[in-house]
Amino acid sequence: MYRIVLLLSLFTATEISGQTLPDSIVIIRNIYVNSFDGGDNLYESEKVTLNRKNEKIYLKDRKVSKSKVLDLLEELKNQETQSYSLSNFGIDTVWIKQNPNELLKLYSDKGRVVWNKEQKDFIYQKLTNIEEYVKAHKELLTSGCCYTMHISYREQYDIQVFTDGISSSKLESRKFAWGYWMPWINSKGDTIYNSNIEIKLRDLLKQKRGKEILEGNPLLKTLVNSIVDFYMPTLYELSAYTYLKEINELEDDFELVSFEEIYGRGRYIWDEPKAFKIILKNDKMLSNVYLNFIASKTGETIYSRDSLKKEYQEILSRIQSIEFIKDFLIKNPESQLDIYYFNNKGVNEYNIDSYNKNPEEWARHDAYVKSLDWYKTSNIEPTFDLDEAKATSQKLYCGCNFRFNRDFAEQSIFFEIHDEDGNSSIWFLMPDDNVLLYLMQGKKVLNYSYSEFGTLSGMQYPCALFTNDGRIIGVKGEMKTGNK
Repeated sequence: MYRIVLLLSLFTATEISGQTLPDSIVIIRNIYVNSFDGGDNLYESEKVTLNRKNEKIYLKDRKVSKSKVLDLLEELKNQETQSYSLSNFGIDTVWIKQNPNELLKLYSDKGRVVWNKEQKDFIYQKLTNIEEYVKAHKELLTSGCCYTMHISYREQYDIQVFTDGISSSKLESRKFAWGYWMPWINSKGDTIYNSNIEIKLRDLLKQKRGKEILEGNPLLKTLVNSIVDFYMPTLYELSAYTYLKEINELEDDFELVSFEEIYGRGRYIWDEPKAFKIILKNDKMLSNVYLNFIASKTGETIYSRDSLKKEYQEILSRIQSIEFIKDFLIKNPESQLDIYYFNNKGVNEYNIDSYNKNPEEWARHDAYVKSLDWYKTSNIEPTFDLDEAKATSQKLYCGCNFRFNRDFAEQSIFFEIHDEDGNSSIWFLMPDDNVLLYLMQGKKVLNYSYSEFGTLSGMQYPCALFTNDGRIIGVKGEMKTGNK
């Protein structure tokens, strides 16, 4: 514990400007260190005393303004009326309930959402709900509560007022790594939201000013942004209603299971400005097989549905003819296989770049591997593992390193499998009907344990090529290299 005990010693009760100073005020600053077991420990302590001498107050040899002491006492005195209220921070809750459209204008990221009718109807309900503001504001006030990877210390302040030797008032701040000192807890267990206590205390102790306290319109704008951003996944789901007419064209061939704008990037798309996922189902599919149509925004509409309608039956037939995967799906009805169709084909550039890369990058890898031969002819021992360096380069510049021709890779079909235990895997059906297992997450894939492909039970890249009946005929990933 790092403890600063600030003792204001006033030998008798004294009247100053019509207010009575107590015998003493004790201010304790605690600093805690992360114990890495879910708790923390007090770090170290230091004691400082503030004395009254000849009607003047000193902190060591520094004179302290009596008015600053009284300012702090005034804030402590009024704690009974400092329970949480948005109005205390300049927020007009009556106006909020009546002006959803004006509130939405405060949102900063203007181009992120189109704001169709469904999106507006949804967000207006949230923006006129006072509880949403209370939740967002309290999250703002309590941000910085916890230890992080780079912050291993937290502070806490205790303030105790003594009159005639008896504690007449006591407040304890929250523990914080950064941010505001409030909320405070008094001796009755009440939660006190008063930013002025921190301000007056910092001034008294000559500490630099803390984090700005937001109030009024700046606070309202911050809260509106927090509320809208919190519900952004739902707003993305509703975004697809902008193109409902186009989406409904698929009802002639499919049941529309769901449709939404894709929120986030990285698993199967990357740089598309806007893309929509439409999950489709019909009686030609096994009970646990679904078709995911990924349609990019194209001009004022989404990509044409014609290619999908024309090609999906052949794609579906080929996927459902993979014997070992079909057998798994039938025996595991709680599992799910999702076939992806990107605009007008079963694979996109991001997929191909992930598992196959391109000749230019293959050449870069080959040159790097050749450069490592220098260590064989020199008397210098490398400071790194050569095999691990080669494997890392292979993953970066060759993907699975099968080095398929471009035309061949463009005919592959992306699909994903999830099982009832939460394991997932990404596959590509190749034009020759072999199947590439590119990525797996979890403890197994189908009936294969992760240990058959490597040592990582989290996410790994097996890069294993299977025949239609499930025989492994080629491996370029960890299973072959032995690298972790």
